[in-house]
Amino acid sequence: MATPTAMKHTLSQQGAGRTPQTQHGAVATPPVSTPFSMAHAALSPHGSRLSPQAVKKSPAISAAALLNHPTGNSAVSFDSPSAAAAFSNLQLSDLDLKALGGLTGLQVGRNNDDEKAKRLDEVINILSQNRGYVSEAGLERLAQKLELDTMWDEHIGGESKRTLIIAGSALELLIGFTDNVVLSLALSFPDSSDSVNKHAEDAGKILLENLKLQPGQSPLTKQLDKFSTNFERLAILDKLSIASVLNLYEAIAGIYDSLSRLHQWELKKIREDASLAGRNDEYLRNIVLCTRSGVPAMNARGKVGMRIDYWKDKHLQPPINPQMAGYVEKHEKIWGILVGCAPANPDLDVNVNPVRVSHHWISDSAEMPPMPGDLQAGHMLNWLEPENTIIPPDEKAGDSLLGPRLPSVTFSATFDPPIHISFLLWEQLRGMGIGIPPMDVSKSFDNLVFPIAPGGYYDPTEPREIHHTKDIKYQSPGSQAWSSRKHANSLYIYKPVYGKTLTEASFSHPQHLIAMLPYLRQYAFLSTLLENSFKEDSAAPKRSPPTMTIRSDTSISKKTTTNRDEFDRFMSLSSPTAIKSPSSDAPTPMDISMSFDHHHPSASGTVPMSIDGASQSQSGQLLPSQAAHSQPSHFNTQVPPTVGPNHPHPTSFPPTHPSSSSSDEPEAIKIDINLTMVHAPRLQIAFPFRESETAIVVLEIRENGQVHVESQNVLDERNRIAPNGRERRVEDLGKMLETVEDIGKWVEFVRSRWA
Repeated sequence: MATPTAMKHTLSQQGAGRTPQTQHGAVATPPVSTPFSMAHAALSPHGSRLSPQAVKKSPAISAAALLNHPTGNSAVSFDSPSAAAAFSNLQLSDLDLKALGGLTGLQVGRNNDDEKAKRLDEVINILSQNRGYVSEAGLERLAQKLELDTMWDEHIGGESKRTLIIAGSALELLIGFTDNVVLSLALSFPDSSDSVNKHAEDAGKILLENLKLQPGQSPLTKQLDKFSTNFERLAILDKLSIASVLNLYEAIAGIYDSLSRLHQWELKKIREDASLAGRNDEYLRNIVLCTRSGVPAMNARGKVGMRIDYWKDKHLQPPINPQMAGYVEKHEKIWGILVGCAPANPDLDVNVNPVRVSHHWISDSAEMPPMPGDLQAGHMLNWLEPENTIIPPDEKAGDSLLGPRLPSVTFSATFDPPIHISFLLWEQLRGMGIGIPPMDVSKSFDNLVFPIAPGGYYDPTEPREIHHTKDIKYQSPGSQAWSSRKHANSLYIYKPVYGKTLTEASFSHPQHLIAMLPYLRQYAFLSTLLENSFKEDSAAPKRSPPTMTIRSDTSISKKTTTNRDEFDRFMSLSSPTAIKSPSSDAPTPMDISMSFDHHHPSASGTVPMSIDGASQSQSGQLLPSQAAHSQPSHFNTQVPPTVGPNHPHPTSFPPTHPSSSSSDEPEAIKIDINLTMVHAPRLQIAFPFRESETAIVVLEIRENGQVHVESQNVLDERNRIAPNGRERRVEDLGKMLETVEDIGKWVEFVRSRWA
């Protein structure tokens, strides 16, 4: 009888230094699958080592089925009933591994087509933000992407010179290259009238400037971003136009011509105003820009197309020399609306009429002729309603039997920059016929102006605090020396005010744009006021300070005779030394210029400070008698919210200048501001005024950025008469804030001049 011996291992089992694991007669035990082993298999380049037979015979499949654990669409299975039971206790419907902290980054499960399409759209969106580089191939790809025809014209004289011809239904663009560098550009509109082609040269200059190499730029890094943005505006008009039937370039030019007539009429009327006699032309133009129908412009401020400028920072402080005027034109912020066309949106443009091509949106005289017995004072604009533009049926869409139709295009307005407005104004604009979507109440107005840091706690229903410390330059009365005082500004928002950012809208008539301008100015001024008081100063240099020899206007008396002249001494002089940034040698002097010296005294000896001229009511939320107290400057008796899940951390901005550790440094002046927006934006400002007294002023920001004083305890019998003998008025406080556009500067003027 043969004695059984150990079975010989095959060469494959003995090679490569492997240790035999299987004995004769032993049954191989399938490996146990756990979540961590599956994670290792998913991350391993070799994938899972489980055999199909092991998975098929796994008792965990039946156990998971009994426990209502989905396995049919799952990429993870278990060979152990205990592992399946443990996972089913986690109540993970689709193996949501987010509940397992260590496996949050693991991608399990199958990607369906919707998820793949969504991710692909995200990738395309990221890649499309880069418009490419300025080159022959880059410009040709851009034109083809905009669905325009392209053709190359080879020069016989030199092989390095080529011309790219881009053509559409109503435009033609010629771009000349030499060694792959743009040297020339010509834009024309062959089928358009002179009202369109007279602007072609200016538009071409902007496009060429976007493509030409600037000093310090390389052909390898010159990008198409600016050119693409401008050229796309022209391409959209061309794409929506219909050859020989609908020319949208003519439609935009018609609006521009009509609003230009209105602008010239308003400028004429403002120059005839006796109360503004002696003002320079720049000041009068700013009045029209910020209080009337704005200023229409074509191909201005580096952007192709039509725009309407309606607000300008420091519009009451016009530049006083050509050097400053050039800086203001280039750097200071101007708010405008870009006018164009867009496809009609049936969901948003319910009350918006299709585009109409006309040059007569307003009468030639602009104003409506007076009617017999008409007692209404002032001028009324004579808006006209042009006839509808009819186009033939679209045979490609299969509606040839329906006959002529209206264009499926509307006028569009793009707000430059976008503007933050309240919920009430948003709904009011919808009621005026402006095509904007319904507002989703998701963000508060203060969060739009001062966004919460990423990852920070945000609840629009909770109170919020914003703190900012900055240095303010001021000048004591009768002194030429400048001093610096630190302000600790605090903004409190106790009641939620919901808002939204207005970026685009559609409209039927240019009258709708003009009607909404006063409300846009209201919130443009509010945003400017808050940003100047609670945000860091821009890194760009400020206006160059005017010197003592600049004040050579003979229309201004050199003798102090009005309150405005007293304010002018505070505003027109500058610090003798420039404030330099620690990281740059570029001078950033105090942003002060002369502006309050433009109005002359009226017959009563006072200065007209308010445009509306209405009597200022002294009634407000807080009576002056209640406000004059010796308590600290925190005027609101409500305790600031504490830190917690229901009380967010106060938003704090770092000081403008590093605080000194010197013990003799005076304490920062506390300025507390309470923002409410029930019917109109209101600012309740409290600050130390006289010794042991706190000034409390309630201001309301009204249309056209006018500041109305609701209540105050600054002006009383002690300081109502100025040292020059003139009587101070309550509305002077509002006009001062309109001029300086900064709460800190306004506070210092009141403290140093009116105390």
